[in-house]
Amino acid sequence: MNSQSPLTEPDADTIKMFVGQIPRYMDENDLHKIFDEFGPVHQLNILRDKPTGQSKGCCFVTFYTRRAALEAQNVLHNVKTLPGVCNSSTLLSKFLIF
Repeated sequence: MNSQSPLTEPDADTIKMFVGQIPRYMDENDLHKIFDEFGPVHQLNILRDKPTGQSKGCCFVTFYTRRAALEAQNVLHNVKTLPGVCNSSTLLSKFLIF
């Protein structure tokens, strides 16, 4: 019997990805709908202005697997445009490897 346990920690070679050009009206639930398509998300943090709590239009996302992060970058980086972004800019992503 091969039962898989739920993921509790990301893979050792996981990638934290910076994503820019996020519409400021989107919250964590909205972004999860986009990123969950590529695999389970371990952590998602929207960068916010401290005094106002307003989104700065970017976030960090960490998937449980490196493969999910690479797939998300391949599909989204400089390709996907989200509604509400100024100048119809495409999503930008950069990897931070820890």
